[in-house]
Order: sequence, then C-alpha cells, then structure tokens
Amino acid sequence: MREEGPETHGFSRVAVIGTGLMGGSLAITLMDNPRVRSVVVYDLYAETRRKALDRGIGNEVADNAAGAVSGCDLVFLAVPVGSMVQAFNGIASHLAEGTVVTDLGSAKLRMTNAIEDAAPVGVHYVGGHPMTGSEQSGIESARDGLYRDCYYILTPTRNTDVDSFRRLHSPLGELGARVISMDPESHDRAMATISHVPHLLSLLLMDMADRQRATMKNLFTIAAGGFRDMTRIAASSPELWIDVCMENREFIVDRLLEYGVGITELAEILDSGDRSRLRNKFERARHARAELSVKAGTEIEELFEVNLPVDDEPGAISRISTAVGALGVNIEDISITHPLEGETGILSLKILGERNAQTVAGELESLGSRATVRKL
Repeated sequence: MREEGPETHGFSRVAVIGTGLMGGSLAITLMDNPRVRSVVVYDLYAETRRKALDRGIGNEVADNAAGAVSGCDLVFLAVPVGSMVQAFNGIASHLAEGTVVTDLGSAKLRMTNAIEDAAPVGVHYVGGHPMTGSEQSGIESARDGLYRDCYYILTPTRNTDVDSFRRLHSPLGELGARVISMDPESHDRAMATISHVPHLLSLLLMDMADRQRATMKNLFTIAAGGFRDMTRIAASSPELWIDVCMENREFIVDRLLEYGVGITELAEILDSGDRSRLRNKFERARHARAELSVKAGTEIEELFEVNLPVDDEPGAISRISTAVGALGVNIEDISITHPLEGETGILSLKILGERNAQTVAGELESLGSRATVRKL
C-alpha cells in the first residue's frame, strides 16, 4: 500500500468491450466524466459497432478488441458472462502494465479464479457486478442514467491489488452507483437467491400459464398486475440468462431445491386447511417485504468517516470491504495513507449516516480492528 497521490486518481483512457444495454449505457455515462479523457468501445458484431458509431456511443469505435484496449488504463468487459474468460484471454497480451480490468458479470466465482490465473504480471483484475438492467437488451436500449442509484458490487479477493480497487471505486461512485463489496462466493450465493432463482421462477410461472392458455383462451386477457409484475423478467434475453444459469448453477440448484421444499410445505398446509400455519407464512413474508422496502428507500444526508489501521498484507482490503458489504452499507469513498514509515496504513471509509458508520465500526471492532468514527 502507498500514500494516495495524484497518480492514483482517475483513468485517462477507458475501453468498454461489448456494447449491449449494459456496456453501451456504461460508455455513454463514462463519456460525461470530466476525468475520463477518452472512451473507446468494441463489439464482436460489425452491425452493433456501426450502431455505436451512429449513436455516438464512445469517443472511438474500434475494429477489434486488441485495438480497443491498446493504451487504456481501465477496461470493462461487458460481454455475456459465459464469454467473459474468453474475452479476457483475447485481450490479455495487449494490456499494458498497470491496466485495471473489471467486468459486469452477474456470476463471479469461476470467472474470478480463471481471470486471476490468466492475468499477466502487472495487470490487475477487480470483479464487478452492477445491480441494474432491464428485460430489454441490445445497443438500441442503451441510455444514460442506467447506473444511477443502483448497487454496484465489487468482488475483491486476497489477490486484489489495493490501489486498483481504490482507483476503480471512485469512478463507479461518479456513475451515481452505490458501491459495496462482497467476496465472489458470497456474491454468487446471494445472486442465486435474489436474482437468478427469481428469473427461473418467473420462467416457470409464465410457462405454466402458457400451457393453460390452450384450454383457457382468454387467460392472458384477464391477467392482472400481480401476474404481470411477477413475470416481467421472463421477457429477458434467453441467451444471456442461459449463460448466467450455467455459470452459477451450483448455488442456483441449492436454492431451487430449498424452494421446492417450501412449495411442498405450502401445498401440505393448504391441503390440510391449516389457517394458522398459512397466516404465519403470510405474516413472515409481509414483515420481511416491509423491511426490504425500508432499507431500499432510506434517505441519509450526513457523511461520516470510519478510520482504522490496516496491515500491508494480501487480502487486508478485501476482508474489510467484504465485511462492510455484507452489512448492506455503501462505501462512498475509500483512501489509504501512511502517516509513519512502516507496514501499517490508515484506511478511511466514507459512509453516509451516523448509524451506518457506527454499525461499520462495530463490525470491524468485532473482527479485531480499532475503528473510530468522525463526522465530516
């Protein structure tokens, strides 16, 4: 770790590989960042590159991936998750020393292991996953503001370079995103529960209704808001979601089997006519959903700083940022200074809200760190 200086701020030339909804929207937003001098984009398909050129997505549209990353100090991989490792291997030999590479994939564990193993010396990978998107896809749907107010998860490991993590954190916050951290395995377990399995359940519900339509011709006509809300995500790109499901299938299968147990239990409750158990199910779900809404909509105005000493050792930043991310607290900014010569630095985390800051400090204290909180 080293003291923060001007050379650790910002990125001059940024490449976005893949210009669908996610990559195209990212490129549009990055072009508005005054600290980014140039955004160059590339897509595998010539027609998509032509559309990027026509729409002005990117300051430059490259003809190949190697040309896109040449001279870049930050590279975003915005390709389908099943193609992520292949895409990285295709550009690895063209990356300059010091380049930071990140991605937008929604499954991390297998990909992270593969990319870290393949990364050339001096090239730094930091996994990322923005929790945003749409059932729409393609460059035609790309727009500014897609990343605003979303949670953007970074997935550092013991091998993650501290300065690269810190440098990437800043421009992501400038997108308007709320940046948190999780280790790759915890990320994939969480995504199976809150994202991947819901997509598959939406698929099953839509499939069930479609089969019943054969005998009830007006079934879709009378479908109300609840059904439409629950099946909206079934309209998502099949190819994209096949990739996601294959990448995270181990944890998805675990959650599906758990859900299956819940379906069996619910069927038994209804079959037995047990109103009390059914009421308990409804009340628990209602309470949990209310808690989810409160957390998602909480508005906090004050900025606090949590300071703690950290040793200069592999995984130190990963452990701390992952612990904070597990609390569901956003780190608005992160910095490291060395007040004295030696192997210990001072890590400063900027957190919105005193309660959040005290919660973070308490968690870090429980992990053995001496954390202090001060209002900025």
